[in-house]
Amino acid sequence: MRRRILFVTVMPSPYQRELFHALHLDGRMEIRVLYCTGGAFDRNWSIPSLCAYEEILPGTTISLLGPSAHFNPGIIGMLREETSDLFVVSDYSAPTMQIAMRYLNRRGKRWLFWGEVPGLRTRGRFGRLMRHWLQQPIANGAAAIAAIGSEAFEVYQALFPKVRIFDVPYFCDLTKFRVAANQRRKRKKESIDVLFSGQLIERKGVDVLIQAFVQISHQVPELRLQLLGTGPCLHTLTDLIPFELRDRVQFLGFQQPNAAPEIFAQADAFVLPSRHDGWGVVVNEALGAGLPIIVSDRVGARDLVKHGSNGLITRAGDIDSLACALLKLAQSGELRNSYGALSAERAAHWGLDEGVKRWNQVCDQVLAEQQ
Repeated sequence: MRRRILFVTVMPSPYQRELFHALHLDGRMEIRVLYCTGGAFDRNWSIPSLCAYEEILPGTTISLLGPSAHFNPGIIGMLREETSDLFVVSDYSAPTMQIAMRYLNRRGKRWLFWGEVPGLRTRGRFGRLMRHWLQQPIANGAAAIAAIGSEAFEVYQALFPKVRIFDVPYFCDLTKFRVAANQRRKRKKESIDVLFSGQLIERKGVDVLIQAFVQISHQVPELRLQLLGTGPCLHTLTDLIPFELRDRVQFLGFQQPNAAPEIFAQADAFVLPSRHDGWGVVVNEALGAGLPIIVSDRVGARDLVKHGSNGLITRAGDIDSLACALLKLAQSGELRNSYGALSAERAAHWGLDEGVKRWNQVCDQVLAEQQ
């Protein structure tokens, strides 16, 4: 008999939907997915028609609590009628997730928490108490935690020493990036294009990237920046670029996910300099595109980057550290080719097949412990 697994997650993001579709096609589990919302103020993804196993719950956002404070009043009714063998809940801070976790605990249901590295900012006494209260349902009732990457694994081990932790990073379909990248090798170009992909917000560290680029730009005249994404910091970032360098920094704006493979294929290197990133699926995409990769040491997806092998890891927020890494790659085509080839090799272990395998293993073990 197939296991029935219910996922309660935030929104139908493209990379999560890829995983859910792969799990559905695999057939070893019967999945159902409930989304708190169909979109978000900082995500412009166009969502294709949902599959039969997916549903967006009616609800609202409690704006006083923040942009991610999703509240779906029908969640208890949905869970009460659900006969799944295992429940998977993500994003513990949202009101709907709090209701779901506490209800599942009261009913003695088998469930696990699925989460990235939490942003453990320094908080005052009230903030610490609130965080402790929000995490209580996990400590008191979760059968396990599916931690998204090795750093999340270590953080959750420290936070919840009595809860079993599994390392389940994000996996996505890299085939289209690999195919597009094969075309790159046939092109001749004079520029060296460094790509960033993500929101233009302070947390992503794009200001650090621009200042690092400015610092070394005179040493590598052919170096250019390609910034994919949009956000509230656009004008502030533009102001950081000296007039004489503005033709070497291109803001590509927001693009739908289906445009990403070709954009990545045009690049010669990829950078994600975040001050904090719970994971960063764009690093998966850069891996699939066979790019040398630079990430900060606060990016969860640095699991995909081996320093000095297929990329470089810099100190978050450190302009000089990033400038040195950029210069090292920019001045050596041989190094870029070597790192890129190793990224392409590593990408073979980061496809959806591995994600399906990991999730089946986790569900098997968690449900076996119940028997």
